Order: sequence, then structure tokens, then C-alpha cells
Amino acid sequence: MAWTTVADIAAYLGPAADTSDPFLQTCALAADDWARRRRLEAGYDDDPDPAADPPSYAIGLGTTMYGGALFRERGSVDSFASFEETAGYVQTGTLSRIKQLLGVGRAQVDTPPPEAVALYARRWPR
Repeated sequence: MAWTTVADIAAYLGPAADTSDPFLQTCALAADDWARRRRLEAGYDDDPDPAADPPSYAIGLGTTMYGGALFRERGSVDSFASFEETAGYVQTGTLSRIKQLLGVGRAQVDTPPPEAVALYARRWPR
């Protein structure tokens, strides 16, 4: 099971979300990949099996929230799409809450196994 699904993100977005929208599937896959990668980078030794459940409900919710944030940013240049005419309004995002739920963005908690780091390093071209 992925850490989030189209149905999870649609439930998070509310009743207006169209589960047949292919972009929603793309957001679910991207959120799942991003959350797993961030947890690996933070030193967590999560089950590498893509069929494994999320390690906790908080991590599942954080992954779902990130997928929802990706979907909401569709068609926007830098953040959630807005039609607000108020100049100087600073939009607040949910990335800090997502990172908190995933347990990333803080000091390393576990030492990742060397093979996981080497495998991750080989995935990115230089």
C-alpha cells in the first residue's frame, strides 16, 4: 500500500475533488515518492517495500497533505493558486506541518544503513 492514494488526497481536498483527474494520481505518486525520500534522507530506516503501510498515521497524513498541496498548486507559479487582490498578503503554506508529521527537517534520529545511502546516491545523476 502506498503511503497515500488518490482517494486519500480527494478526501483531504473535500467533496469538490474529482478522483478521475489524472493529475491527482500524479500528485499521489509524487507525494509518496517525496515522503519516502525525505524520510530516508533524514535517517529513518523505513521498510523499503513500496507495498508497505506508512510507519504511522501521522506519516500517512503528512504524505496525503503534501499530495493535496501539490494538487492545489496546479496552475500557480509559486504556491496555492489565489485570486485575492489584497497586496502584501503573505500566504502561509503547510510544508512545516507536513515536515513535522513526517519527522523530517530536524537532527538525524537514526543512522541510515550505508547501502541505503549508496543506493540513493546512485539514483541521482551528477
